[in-house]
Amino acid sequence: MNQTLYFPHCLPWRRIVGWVGVCALIGWWGTSGLVSGAETTNAAPVTSSTSSAVEEGFGQYLVEHQKDLGPFFAKYGEELIKQATFLLLGLLGRVVFLTLIAGWAIDVFLGRCFSAFFAPIYAKLKRAFIYATGQLVVNVVIAILWGLTIILCASLPYFGVIILLLSGIMLCVNLAIQTGWVAYLYRTKLSISAGFYLGVFIIHLITAILVAAPTFGSKASDLATGFVDQSVTPKLQAETGVLKHDLAAVGTARDEIKAKVTQVQDRLTQAQSKQQEFEKGIEEKKNSEVYLYGQIMKVEARGDLTAAHKQLTDFLARFPTGIRTDAAKAQLAQVDSDMAAQTAQKKQAEDDATRAAAQARADLLKRAAKGEVTLSEMRLALIGKTPAEVSAMFGPAVETGSNRWGYGQKMILNPLTSEKFGLTVYFDAGVVQGVDYYYGGPK
Repeated sequence: MNQTLYFPHCLPWRRIVGWVGVCALIGWWGTSGLVSGAETTNAAPVTSSTSSAVEEGFGQYLVEHQKDLGPFFAKYGEELIKQATFLLLGLLGRVVFLTLIAGWAIDVFLGRCFSAFFAPIYAKLKRAFIYATGQLVVNVVIAILWGLTIILCASLPYFGVIILLLSGIMLCVNLAIQTGWVAYLYRTKLSISAGFYLGVFIIHLITAILVAAPTFGSKASDLATGFVDQSVTPKLQAETGVLKHDLAAVGTARDEIKAKVTQVQDRLTQAQSKQQEFEKGIEEKKNSEVYLYGQIMKVEARGDLTAAHKQLTDFLARFPTGIRTDAAKAQLAQVDSDMAAQTAQKKQAEDDATRAAAQARADLLKRAAKGEVTLSEMRLALIGKTPAEVSAMFGPAVETGSNRWGYGQKMILNPLTSEKFGLTVYFDAGVVQGVDYYYGGPK
């Protein structure tokens, strides 16, 4: 049958939105009456004033004794959390059970109304019962899986994130299954089936909220009171007795430890006083005349005459009439004599080096004049010299350039061929970097 005959002036998506709104209003009205009756029937026998007083007194005690109760909860925290978790799961199971029962009755009504609008040929009460029962089975399976997931993942890190992700996956799977279930029973399009299930989901969510409010209000206080009386209070009393006994034992041990600490502190004070006296004596010995004189002799023995001369001068200024004054004066004279000898030796060595360099230069020039100098010998003699130094040795070049000079005098001997050549000098950065044979002649 053509479905557009029922709403000739509306687009399919508008019909879906209108259907969701109708389902929400009907569900709110039906579940409000059901839950209000359940709230009246299941009223808690314990007065609210008594429960609130117990909760307020225990909560105030926890706030005022957080530091004292820290070890207690560190010891029994995991056990208490497990007990409280099972109690909450039981309460949640009650809410889920009541929601499923109420949802089944609502689904029968909604399925019958939905088929009347969108699938008239299937608008039968039997099919509505089949639809509601199938949805109930799926919801029961999802609820069981969700509960098992909470129990298994309770000890894992990032528990909240894992539950949110798994809940989202379960909702998506449930949406796919329920949409297929509606499309299969009523032969409606997937978009219409999905819109119908979204409306049903909203109604179930409202039903769960309305069922949970009175359930938690009537049972939560009793559960909290029973949990505190049966699980927390006995453990607190036992721990308090043990703590008193431990405090008494610790008090005696503490007094003994205090006495030992006092004795150790006295010994430590005496040791520190002796250490200070010992350090003071060491410092005085380090600054004594004998010690300083010995250190100066070590410096002189290492050959550092300049440092020894300065230290001996300072020593004589500091101890002008000491027992080591005469020895220090004699040693200072010896150091001065050694320094003078070192200076003379150094000057003699420099003079010898200068004479040797001059002699080597003269020999080189003499051999160059005869054409007996090899290229390797000339390279060793000229590398690193400036143009002025080269001119001083060989005079002006017959060929000059920015970085190359040529001497036509045949001063270089090729030992392999016994042939004689001129000299080419290469400069770079203002000094000689290389030499070679010069094949030109004098201009």
